[in-house]
Amino acid sequence: MNAYLFTAVTTRSQVRPTMGRYGMADSIQNWDACASLVVLGDSPDEAQGRFETWLRATPEGENPVEVTFRKITAAQFVDQLFTESGGAPLNWPEILKQAESQLESTSVDDFEQGYWVDVDQVVRPGKLSFSAGTLQSDVPEDVRSGLNWSSDRKFLFILSVLSPPAPPAEPADEPETDDSDSVESSDEEIEKIEPIGIGELYATFPQALDKEAAGLIQARNSVVAAWLWRRYAADTPLAANAIRIDPWCGVMGIST
Repeated sequence: MNAYLFTAVTTRSQVRPTMGRYGMADSIQNWDACASLVVLGDSPDEAQGRFETWLRATPEGENPVEVTFRKITAAQFVDQLFTESGGAPLNWPEILKQAESQLESTSVDDFEQGYWVDVDQVVRPGKLSFSAGTLQSDVPEDVRSGLNWSSDRKFLFILSVLSPPAPPAEPADEPETDDSDSVESSDEEIEKIEPIGIGELYATFPQALDKEAAGLIQARNSVVAAWLWRRYAADTPLAANAIRIDPWCGVMGIST
């Protein structure tokens, strides 16, 4: 059974009571949302089906939510847990227990884990520190001073290996038009290119960027986690790919 990291951007619609001019009344509320989940499955299609079912679920007693999928990305996990002492098997039941224990003992806004760090810029391929100890001294002071560097405390990090950006689209040949309808044609073309504001999607939800692979890492902070991945990927086709790190997001598909 494989493990996949799924991320979806959705637009949700639900009938909810809202305060109006004449008191409470039911009205349709719309909002955008982004969610990620680790899903275990025998195939990507099976795993995605379970992920979509999970996203459409509505708590009992509430009005149903209509879910429109705007973007779904998926990446298969590298088949090992990256740790500071080397690779280990991905034992998902044990990982889930560890993640739950970590969430119970760590504050939600724990700064020292380092999710705020732009690890793609701090840990560059081809300029890797020799060890975690030298990495600490190589990281800029304004970054390293806020991180946990104690080897006695470790956290779980989900690393995404991002796909290379798509080349810019070549401009299409514009048909000749009369001056009388030039403005109308231009407006129609803009409507076709970005009917749902897709150009702003990645800026709002960068975790929805296309991915080549995913990795689960146990390390003292996000910078060390990125360094562990860069060392592993140094001699692979993924060595130069941009990366990002996100917190634990939950897992579906573990047999109990």
